[in-house]
Parts: sequence; structure tokens; C-alpha cells
Amino acid sequence: MNKLRLLSEISLFEEMPDHKLKEIDMITQMTTVKKGTLIYTPDTPVEVLYFLKQGQVRLYRVNEEGKQFTIDVLVDGNLFGETSSLSLSDDSTYAEAMTDSYICIVKQENMGAFLEDNPATALRLISLLTERLKELQNFSEKMALSDVKHRPLYLLLILSEKTGHRQGEWQSVEAELTHKDLAHMVGSTRETISSTISTLKKEGYLHGKTPFSVHAAKAEAFLAHKTL
Repeated sequence: MNKLRLLSEISLFEEMPDHKLKEIDMITQMTTVKKGTLIYTPDTPVEVLYFLKQGQVRLYRVNEEGKQFTIDVLVDGNLFGETSSLSLSDDSTYAEAMTDSYICIVKQENMGAFLEDNPATALRLISLLTERLKELQNFSEKMALSDVKHRPLYLLLILSEKTGHRQGEWQSVEAELTHKDLAHMVGSTRETISSTISTLKKEGYLHGKTPFSVHAAKAEAFLAHKTL
């Protein structure tokens, strides 16, 4: 596996010259994380940043009733984690690998030193953070306030946009998700999700099993008319 090529595909390091990529390579540690692994939890805080080279990672919170609510889904090129000076999540967030994933880990002091020496990268990081915060707020609001029919459809639409391929009116979801997985992701039960998915298929918003495909235009129109 070409580590420098994978580093160059991370959003923060796009168009970075090779000699700078080699500097990043020297301060990062690459690891493989199996599907279902908790990368960090509120009980195991870490002072590091993670660069997702390949794979999918879900960020979620757990409410007082023990239900999980997804707040973001990350794909190739994203970064996440938290340090004392930089936060891409918060202390109530769980990070779970949705697929087998390749992740680079960098300690806060090493990343801080690199950013001090590379102000252009620091400015790009600020821009990425601003964009991520806007996306996170929008995603979190829809997932928290929508009803049981809208949450799974919205989640699958977002996943199709991040992971899938368009074929005509349909957009695939390139993620191996069972009904139980979806239930965990939207704070519901497997039985409720199975019933909801069946209804969404009958109404023409979804088809297929795993992977699902979403009728993108129809789903977007339906969700746009939903008053939160």
C-alpha cells in the first residue's frame, strides 16, 4: 500500500508537495481498524487526531435511555478526533468503524508543530473545520428532530451521497448495513426499521437490500417538505 498516495487523498493534504507529505508520514502511525471497533468513547478520551485514509467511521452519541444517535458519517479523506487546542468532536462522542478502515494517528504536539511551520495547512484546516461544523449541525438537527420515517431515509441519502454511485435516478449506498445496524444509527428498533424500510420501498424511495439504493431526487423532495 502506497502510504504517501493515501496521505495525499486526505482532504487536509490535497495538493501538498511530496516533501511535506513525507514530513506528515514521519509523525503519523497507520493502523487497521476492523468493522465494529470503537475507536474512542467518552470513557477513553484521547489527545490525538485521526486521518481516515480508507473506510467509513460513524460518530454518535448515546442518550439517557441508551439509544444511539448518529451525528456524522465519515468517509475516505476525513479527519476526526480531539486535542486540547483542536476539536473535531466533543467529550460525549463515540467513534465506530463501519467498515474495515485504514487510519493514521498523529499526536497533538506533533500536529501542532507541523501547523506552526506550515501556515497554509493551518488555514486550510480552519476552512475544513468551518465546513464540517455546518454539516454537523445540519445533520445532527435532522437526525434528532425527524420522525422514524425521515431519519433512516435521510441517513441513507447522506450515505449514498458520500459513498455511492449514481445510475439514472438511483444512487447506491456502498455500506453493508443490516436493519439492526440502521436501527442503532437512528435510535430506533430493528422491528421499526424493517417496517419503515418496507414502506419506503413500496413508496419508491428505496430499492434493494444490501446495499440499498436511494431515489435521490424523490428523497430530497420528500425531505425538503418535512418541517422540523
